[in-house]
Amino acid sequence: CGNKPATLTCSQKVSTVDVELVANFTGNKINAMSMKYDMNLSSYSDTLVNTIGKQDYCKTVAKAMSQFTLVDCKQSIEDKHMIVSSGIDITKISSKDLTGSPAATKTALEKQGYTCTLK
Repeated sequence: CGNKPATLTCSQKVSTVDVELVANFTGNKINAMSMKYDMNLSSYSDTLVNTIGKQDYCKTVAKAMSQFTLVDCKQSIEDKHMIVSSGIDITKISSKDLTGSPAATKTALEKQGYTCTLK
C-alpha cells in the first residue's frame, strides 16, 4: 500500500524564465525526474529570437542546474519562447536525496521558492 505512484510538479519564476521540476515517486523513492526551462522572448525582435535559437541552451541550463546531470536535453523556439527540456539522471544523485515522502519533498522545494502540486 505504501508504493503508490505520485508526481510532484514544482515551478519557479526567475526573471524571464519559468523553471519546472517534475519528480515521479513510487512510495517514498524518486524513480524519475525531469525539468523544463521556458524563457519568454516576446520582447525581442524575430532576428534576435532566431539568433538565440541557434545557441546551445542545454549547456547554459546544465551549468545553471549544476546540482543535476541532464540527459536527453532538447531545445526549441515556440511562439517566442525558448523551451529547454531535459531528463535528470537520477543515478548521479545520492540515494538519500532520492528518498523521502513526496509531501516532505514538496515542503523542502517550497522553502526554496518553488510552487508545487502533488498528484
